[in-house]
Amino acid sequence: MSAVDGYAPQMLSPAVENLVAQLTRLPGIGSRTAQRLAFHILQASKPEAQALAEAIHEVKERVRFCRECGNLTEEEVCAICRDARRDRTLICVVEQPADLISIERTAEFRGLYHVLGGALSPIDGVDPADLRIAELVTRVAAGVSRRSEYLKM
Repeated sequence: MSAVDGYAPQMLSPAVENLVAQLTRLPGIGSRTAQRLAFHILQASKPEAQALAEAIHEVKERVRFCRECGNLTEEEVCAICRDARRDRTLICVVEQPADLISIERTAEFRGLYHVLGGALSPIDGVDPADLRIAELVTRVAAGVSRRSEYLKM
């Protein structure tokens, strides 16, 4: 039988198929890009591939969300929230940590941030309870300028 007859021979090993499937779960990665990445990983030396796997494992073990703003950090409170030079009367609300990084690169905003962790999307079933909106309201109600205990760290 041929592919025309409804039978397509397995072109990749199950392990490679699994790697491609896992890579396609990443945002912006389609099947072709996932295959290219998989082939690149296969052609890399074993130490290079192991370094990638270890970096993924390490980030999942060590990185967490700042308890104040939701930014990525390896500490309980991120460096931005601990920075005494920040204007504690201003909060820039962003969707994801990547948005915070983009704003920080401009070196123009000197206030604090609040990462919502997503965007409202009723079609996708994302409502206010799924985001860090309640935490934002609590921060604003408490007065962000009163958060001076981190300045001593």
